[in-house]
Amino acid sequence: MEESIIPSLSAGVVGSRFITQDEVETVKLRREEQWKAAYARLGQEPPQQQQEDAYDGRSLAEKLAANRIAKQEEWEEKTKLANQFRALEEDEIMFLDSIRERQEEEERQRKEKDGEEVRSFKEAVAARTSAVNNPTPMVSSSSAPPKPKPSTTKKEVKKVLKGVVVKKKAKPPKSSIEDSKSTKDAFAPDAKRRKIDRS
Repeated sequence: MEESIIPSLSAGVVGSRFITQDEVETVKLRREEQWKAAYARLGQEPPQQQQEDAYDGRSLAEKLAANRIAKQEEWEEKTKLANQFRALEEDEIMFLDSIRERQEEEERQRKEKDGEEVRSFKEAVAARTSAVNNPTPMVSSSSAPPKPKPSTTKKEVKKVLKGVVVKKKAKPPKSSIEDSKSTKDAFAPDAKRRKIDRS
């Protein structure tokens, strides 16, 4: 009696919705043959078919957990070098700031010193050019007036110039001198005239 109560799955509406594994394989073989024939007509080599994934009996949660672990390991491998460094501590930051401030102060002092040297150089150049353009008498640092130089006599000059040879200009002949004087007198009406004796 109990056997008649349980309906057969193969008979009726429910059994018509299921297919056997043999039918699935025959459909696959027929499809592969059709693809090969189509590529043969085109004259090309058919691409290799992908192997079907082997049946994995794990649940979806297990598969997702495995994928997450694989991605985490890949990310850790990429950031491996970055993981070797640590953040600076507060005292290290203060030390580095003090070094930076000291270097900035030294740079500022060096720039000020260079600026002063350039300024003094420009002033010296300006003073030199003004001294060349406008010579001024030198003022002594003391308030006393400068001492007058003693006048030198002819004898002292001769002693100083003892080894010096002085050339005198040659005098023209006397007659030419007299002629030049007479011509000068002729042009000067108010000048006194001399009598020249020509003998």
